[in-house]
Amino acid sequence: MPVRLSKEPIISRDDLREVADVRLMEAEALLKARQYAGAVYLGGYAVECYLKVAVCVTLGWDALLATFKTHDLDGLIRYSGFEGRLREDAGVFESFAKIVDMWTIDTKDNRERKQSVRYRRPSEFDEPTAKRFLQYVGDPATGVVPWLRKVIS
Repeated sequence: MPVRLSKEPIISRDDLREVADVRLMEAEALLKARQYAGAVYLGGYAVECYLKVAVCVTLGWDALLATFKTHDLDGLIRYSGFEGRLREDAGVFESFAKIVDMWTIDTKDNRERKQSVRYRRPSEFDEPTAKRFLQYVGDPATGVVPWLRKVIS
């Protein structure tokens, strides 16, 4: 029997955009408070939310459907329809690749499994790592969030 995709809306596109903006502000606050794991997590979550907004924009939806409850950034950029445009901007594409690499990493014990940043020990994050990550997310010239804001406006 085929799997049915959920048509249930879970959050409006505008609310999702607001969530993304607030999570990015919270990430910056956590960086200043030296809470590096939280800063990275919320920075990545802001990217995820903006990618979901992009999916809604591309598909003409006012709300995100439950079908897109995923943390797969590579999958979301593909579904957004903006992957080609992202690849055309080398700086932003490099930032996106770095975010994806840090957001989901290979585990040490099993190279086939992936481990999300959400489940890593906070001690694995330091200030330089968090600053670099948030630069990939929010840099005005090469950051993924400013780029997404521009392409979905």
